Amino acid sequence: MSAARNTPAPAHAAEGVAAHPADALLRQLDDLMAAIRSADFPALLAEEVEDDRETFPAVRCPRCGDLVESEELRAVTPAFLWIAADDIESDETRARGAVSFYNDQTPELEETLYYRHREHAVRLPEGWREDWQ
Repeated sequence: MSAARNTPAPAHAAEGVAAHPADALLRQLDDLMAAIRSADFPALLAEEVEDDRETFPAVRCPRCGDLVESEELRAVTPAFLWIAADDIESDETRARGAVSFYNDQTPELEETLYYRHREHAVRLPEGWREDWQ
């Protein structure tokens, strides 16, 4: 019996969850994200740059050779939201044929998938780390 409404559970429920062909897509997504995280993209280069007889710290992209501006460097994260349905068992939900999901939370940031300078993937300079604020 289902605890929610004291109705019998479907016959297949006792057998466990049946596999579905689309389940493989989710496994592929997980595998792909793990492969991207562990890829050895070229590291940005921290260096001192002289311009007009002034020296300043800079970061250079090893892929294109340009100095990296702050707004050009992106941390790419797969921010998944796992939002619960709001009262899926109500008569109103059934009558409308629509389920409400309310999101009052920020996404859970997984570890960074990769860093991007313009259109290409990079990693932080050697010895650097992220500092999320």
